[in-house]
Amino acid sequence: MMPLLFGNTSAAWTDSLLIGLLAFAIRATVLLLAAWLATSLLHHASAATRHLIWTSAIAGVLTLPLLGVLVPAWNVPVMSIAATSDSPLESPTAAPSPSKREAAGIATSSASSASGGSSASSASSATLPTDPRPRASVEAASTTKTIAGRAESLTRQLSVQGMVATAWLLLALLLLSRLAIANARVSSWQRASSAVEDTRWLALLRKLARQYGIERPVVLLENQETDVPVTWGIVYPVILLPAGAEQWDEEQRVAVLTHELAHVQRFDALTQLLAQLALALLWFHPLVWMAVRRMRLEREHACDDFVLVAGARASRYADDLLGLARRLTRPTAPAAAALAMARRSELEGRLLAILDPATKRSTVRRARVGLLTLAVFALATPLAAFRPSARVRIDSKPRATTSGAMTQTNAARDSNAAKSIEDPKPVTTLSDQAHSLESLMQRAGTLSASTLRMQSVPALARLHPDTEPRVQVDLQTLIDVTKAAKRMTADLEKGQLLALIAKRYQRSDALRDAYLDAVFTMTSDHERSRALIALLDRDSLPLSAVAKVLRSTAMMTSDMNKGMVLKRISPDVFADTAVQRAYLDAIVAMTSDLERSSAISSLIKQRPLTPAVQLALLQAIVPMTSNVEKSNALLLFLDRQGIADDNVRRSFFKTAETLSSDGDYRRVMMAVMK
Repeated sequence: MMPLLFGNTSAAWTDSLLIGLLAFAIRATVLLLAAWLATSLLHHASAATRHLIWTSAIAGVLTLPLLGVLVPAWNVPVMSIAATSDSPLESPTAAPSPSKREAAGIATSSASSASGGSSASSASSATLPTDPRPRASVEAASTTKTIAGRAESLTRQLSVQGMVATAWLLLALLLLSRLAIANARVSSWQRASSAVEDTRWLALLRKLARQYGIERPVVLLENQETDVPVTWGIVYPVILLPAGAEQWDEEQRVAVLTHELAHVQRFDALTQLLAQLALALLWFHPLVWMAVRRMRLEREHACDDFVLVAGARASRYADDLLGLARRLTRPTAPAAAALAMARRSELEGRLLAILDPATKRSTVRRARVGLLTLAVFALATPLAAFRPSARVRIDSKPRATTSGAMTQTNAARDSNAAKSIEDPKPVTTLSDQAHSLESLMQRAGTLSASTLRMQSVPALARLHPDTEPRVQVDLQTLIDVTKAAKRMTADLEKGQLLALIAKRYQRSDALRDAYLDAVFTMTSDHERSRALIALLDRDSLPLSAVAKVLRSTAMMTSDMNKGMVLKRISPDVFADTAVQRAYLDAIVAMTSDLERSSAISSLIKQRPLTPAVQLALLQAIVPMTSNVEKSNALLLFLDRQGIADDNVRRSFFKTAETLSSDGDYRRVMMAVMK
């Protein structure tokens, strides 16, 4: 496992895992803080109400990853990274300060020029060594070294990320193993226990189960391994009684069974399992540990209230509970898998609550459960769409430079450009990854630009690809940078880099494949659609690449972004059956009738389709709920494609029968008879 996490092949997986955990933790924090605030405001409410709030919050936390897949992404900057405009990383085309040796060489050259031309030439040639290789070879070597330097810097960063990811994974597996061991121990208890045969116990159990509306079969066992009653099981609940329970009087038996059946009726075994899963995933989050502890305390208080509402005397029930705790001489059942009636760590607070006559002991009604579930879902949905990203804050610093200094900088730019590429800054953040890769492309262009003595542009313009001048970058550099972009995890930063690549795009199969691979790793529909549209605007794609674009489009959840990409597909490619099928797959995933109708119309208007594609197209029309859009699509299909094929004809009429408007159905049938 360790080589897997530290290897370069799993770098993208490690980045995705860490940024996903960060987003998960931030979302969970909001839900748990909301639960803490609600329980604080409702501290006078019943324990059952407070337990329901904590349980709903934990359940909401566990549903966040699933909702994150279903809802569109919402990229939000959660950190701001300061960058100065004269930094070599953020101002890639500006030449770095020369080293001491080079500065001395420039000064010597200037002094020699003042004394005479021949001496200046000799001093200059003696101070500034010349490379016998052609300039193009020097540039290519510098670019290669730059890529290697960036890869080495990213590898150092990913080593730390790999260690963090490994630590999270190992502790998560440890907690899940603890849960599995606890369940195995409880199962061994069940196998070693004997069924209770006392008719008084069995009759009382059946009576109370009917009274509390429990329809699941409850098994009553006894065992020498426990000192207090224990309950476990979700579908087939089990109540385990300690040895000596046959000596209890009727009042204590009723109180004990009522308490354990309260766990069964409330599905406390299920909520306990959810709490343990949340702990395993977010073991590093202190709010999760606090929420699980509060759930456990409120659960026992709620079951105590259930017993008292059922008619038990508070003084007698408190005395029985204290007696059970006093007899504890062995460890109780594992808390991860079973619910013990008495634990010494919780006893004091429970006894005070039992004996307090002002405590509210009402149960939770189903209407309140439904209302709270809707509230948690309403809060969890926008949280699931949240995607953390980084934002760069540009601090432009004025430069006090004289004309003489600028002259020296321009003269030394050619000799220092390659050096600045070979000595990159370490990349420490997601934003730095994006800007460092952007800097690599711009610095590669700086070498050729300096030979033409191009004037430098303002630093702010260099940081924004929309305002900077076009600089020619060789194809191999574009391919290498595009492949490196695939490893980035922040869609906002990746989208900005791909936009810069698209501006310098050169038609190449290798570059196109690397570009599409990077797009496939995006989760934000907005950024993905922008990147695909930029590619479609700059390249006449082959059929295989068009099908790949359509497959990437089908993965989007936003119909608006999906429709924007589908509208850019050239009609010339619809002659290919594979492209038609991929286009239909993207249509089928749409839920908006307007966007679906527009995409379907684009396909219907093309040359006659094959019967198989026509059938699939009609099937895509069926889910539309708008009668107007559906009837318009059928009329267009009838006009452009026709229904000469028997199978297509039958499918057309079946689709028309799904119209709920008689007026629209009449329009379609009248068009058929023309």
